[in-house]
Amino acid sequence: MKDRRRFLAPRDLWDAGTIEAWLEEKAAQGWILEKWGISARFERIDPCRCRVRLDPKDRRNRQQQAEAETLYRDMGWRWNGTLWFYDVYYCFDPTAPDLYTDPETQAWAWGKLLKRALWRSGLSGLLLLLWAALQFDGLWSGHAVQLFLMGMWAIWLFVILYVVREVWEAVRTVWGIRRLKRRLAAGVPMERGDPARAVRRQRIRQIADWTAIALLAGWILVIACGREEMPLSDAPEPLPCVALEALDPEAAGPELDIARYETFDGLLIQSRRVTQFRWQPSVSVQAELDRVALVSFAEALYRERVGAFLDAWPNAEVRELTDGRFDQAVVIGAGKNQLFTARLGRMVLTERAETDTDLMDHLDGFAAVLAEFQ
Repeated sequence: MKDRRRFLAPRDLWDAGTIEAWLEEKAAQGWILEKWGISARFERIDPCRCRVRLDPKDRRNRQQQAEAETLYRDMGWRWNGTLWFYDVYYCFDPTAPDLYTDPETQAWAWGKLLKRALWRSGLSGLLLLLWAALQFDGLWSGHAVQLFLMGMWAIWLFVILYVVREVWEAVRTVWGIRRLKRRLAAGVPMERGDPARAVRRQRIRQIADWTAIALLAGWILVIACGREEMPLSDAPEPLPCVALEALDPEAAGPELDIARYETFDGLLIQSRRVTQFRWQPSVSVQAELDRVALVSFAEALYRERVGAFLDAWPNAEVRELTDGRFDQAVVIGAGKNQLFTARLGRMVLTERAETDTDLMDHLDGFAAVLAEFQ
């Protein structure tokens, strides 16, 4: 028979009375607390009735802590470790006095705990908000719509739900300690809830937490498996773009430094990307063909692509196109750096080119690409 065992424990640390009742039930079943960590670890003892008290930890040095433990031991109370911001004491003598016989002194101890809880909650909240802001840095990257469509929406949703949950737990903790302090100051004994109900509530939380983590991990795996990259020579025909060979045959003649084909298949977007690039003489084409789930997503993606190019080239010439083959289309030029972006229904075609060729001369080719993949 094992001498040690772990149990799922109540985690509402502001509900000290319920945790005390749960620890007393465990002692009656033959288990005494040994260590409180991710789970509560217990050591086997002879089943017995006892009292358990959670004493708010004070800012004592080692000598003061030793003196306090000696005093409590003389009163019949045995220190059995710590539980977050509590010291855990057991008493097996039914005639021994309680740790606190004066309600005002007990309320004072909980008042000090309340101040520490407020300080810790404030600091934790600031760190949590900083962490959340770092998760949302993509919103200011100029590619927020694309990141959202490629799967970041699920991660952002997880972050929002996690932050809301942690803030709610911090508020409940502070509110619970404040309520308990007022109750003790009024001379009302500490309330004790149902330990079994508290454990069930914690089990539901734990299942929800692990389910959320598993879903997030699975989603990240789906995103990673949805990507594929290959040399452009291995790409399936037809290509989802007007290639460099068609835009500028002379420039495409020598071997390119980069010729790559990439695909991404996600829940909200299917993307095909072609990259052709050479350092000297400098020439390049970066093309993206995206099919998204909703027309509104395509409109937002179209605006983002145009806005990103104009942010990089604010003085570029913008030529809006009125062409029945496109729902929206624009050609933007800044010298050799040019952009063609068009939307047709739920599809968005974008080509960024660094060539001497005017992209306006290749509208038929762009329209043919959209018609082919429609």
